Amino acid sequence: MRAILVSLLLSSPAMAACPTKADLAEGVTLVRASPLFKVMYREEGGVLTEYRQMSRLEGEVRRASTYANALAVEQQESANGIISFDYMADMDAALKVDETGDFAAMFGLIVDGKRFGTGHYRLFYEGEGRVRIGDCVYDTWVLRNENAIEGMEPIHFLWDYAPDLGVVVRTEQVDPRGRTLSVVEYDGAVVGEIE
Repeated sequence: MRAILVSLLLSSPAMAACPTKADLAEGVTLVRASPLFKVMYREEGGVLTEYRQMSRLEGEVRRASTYANALAVEQQESANGIISFDYMADMDAALKVDETGDFAAMFGLIVDGKRFGTGHYRLFYEGEGRVRIGDCVYDTWVLRNENAIEGMEPIHFLWDYAPDLGVVVRTEQVDPRGRTLSVVEYDGAVVGEIE
């Protein structure tokens, strides 16, 4: 039933305009109908916040995150606690990775207010792409992200970041050899929030 409702909402003529970065002040929601994955981004006072809702085997999961910018999460809060990233660099430089080719920063990892360890954030510009979300098509930067936290295996992602929207519109987790582990793609993008 939820998938049908989301499909009807996304096909409504009133929601035909494709969101842009200017719409982040009101909020932009990206949604995948099945399995449910809904994320709303809102920018207030220069701070980008993400509200995420997703279906998993254990039931519905919600998470709220704040970002230093669209390419660097600063804090994630969920039922499992609060994880924070204390970056030791100017993270706005990550938004120039299309010019520089790569970006790196060390960070401190803080879990529920206690320092857990340190890590290394790396971002590589792989080229240009295009991502379709429903009737909307966004030009993207294809980025490779690696996060290595001491004592843990590195985590690798491929991101499609849409500068015109100001957020990542496709995420693919890959293993160290580049093989796909999981993908998050969306069926629709709307201004505002879908209940």
